[in-house]
Amino acid sequence: MLKDFFSNITILIASFTVMGQILKNKPLHPSSSFKSKLYWGICYGVLGIILMLFSFQINATTIADLRHLAIVIAAAFGGWVPAIIASSLIAIGRIVLFGLTDTAIVAAISALLTGIVCGGFSKLNFHPTLKALYMNLIGLFFVSIVFTLYIEDTNTLLNVLMMHYLISLFGGFFSYHLSIYIANSNSAVRELHLSLIKLQESEQELNKANQFLNRLSYLDGLTGIGNRRYFDEVLSKEWSNLLTTNSPLTLLMFDIDYFKKYNDTYGHLAGDQCLQVITSAIKDLIANNPYSTFCRYGGEEFAIIFTKTKLDQGVAIAELIQNKVQSLKIDHSSSEVADIVTISIGLASMIPSSETQPNDLIHIADTCLYISKTKGRNTISTT
Repeated sequence: MLKDFFSNITILIASFTVMGQILKNKPLHPSSSFKSKLYWGICYGVLGIILMLFSFQINATTIADLRHLAIVIAAAFGGWVPAIIASSLIAIGRIVLFGLTDTAIVAAISALLTGIVCGGFSKLNFHPTLKALYMNLIGLFFVSIVFTLYIEDTNTLLNVLMMHYLISLFGGFFSYHLSIYIANSNSAVRELHLSLIKLQESEQELNKANQFLNRLSYLDGLTGIGNRRYFDEVLSKEWSNLLTTNSPLTLLMFDIDYFKKYNDTYGHLAGDQCLQVITSAIKDLIANNPYSTFCRYGGEEFAIIFTKTKLDQGVAIAELIQNKVQSLKIDHSSSEVADIVTISIGLASMIPSSETQPNDLIHIADTCLYISKTKGRNTISTT
């Protein structure tokens, strides 16, 4: 008999471990969802049935096992819902496995009463360990009634009850604390998993923020196009890319004519708006050109890098840009060129080689821009 009880304890412990892994993401506690309580109740009910399969025969009609502990643990952790589900399955299993006899019916009723009473007892305000002990004693009480009714030999009855109480109390205590350990371990794993998810989300947000900040570092805050830093990097990169292709790199630089006077006349806010309007118009004009990069070089000076673009093509685009700016008809009463805003343009084109540098192209384009200014502004000059 002792060997059979220990077999039950072994099954109980192993089952709790397996159930803890299967349902590790559905923790059982009084506030768990009904679905979680249903899953756990079914598992505990199946466990009780398995324990009955490994019970030992006391007499022709009576068997002994630790099935009530499955109900007790279900009630201790989840309350009356899993306890009722587990006890109902165990009651049905008792009759199905061992036949519809008086003993089976009484044992089934005993299981149901254990589930009902333990489920109700779970709502009382006791220390959890003490509450589990009381539930165990409740289950043993109903088991004792069944044994008393159907074990006629007093010595056998006392022997079975003593062994049952001893093993049940020890096994119940161990099983309860094992379940707590498994539940806490699963909770720690879930928290660790959530922490890792949050860490990954934080890293992703940080990467997005860094990427956003990186993009901002390459944009001109006023006009929204590339800034001087972006201009330098793109020019250097395109220069390197074209070193082995024998393709031309054309640089267009333009300046808003008499822009200082514009600011003095209309104010800096109007000057900022003027830069924004002109930038937007030119941006739309070259939007379909895949070989262009538009940047603010500094102040009222802008630059457009054209890859794989010859000088005559650059001149054609420069004329379009010049006409586009004039078509905006932005008033400029203090200009010495016209009564609207105009621009002066300088163009230079080179085929990158190991003997030349990007700064050479910038120097030539800037010189051409200076020539346009000396020629009276609102003009286009090339090499």
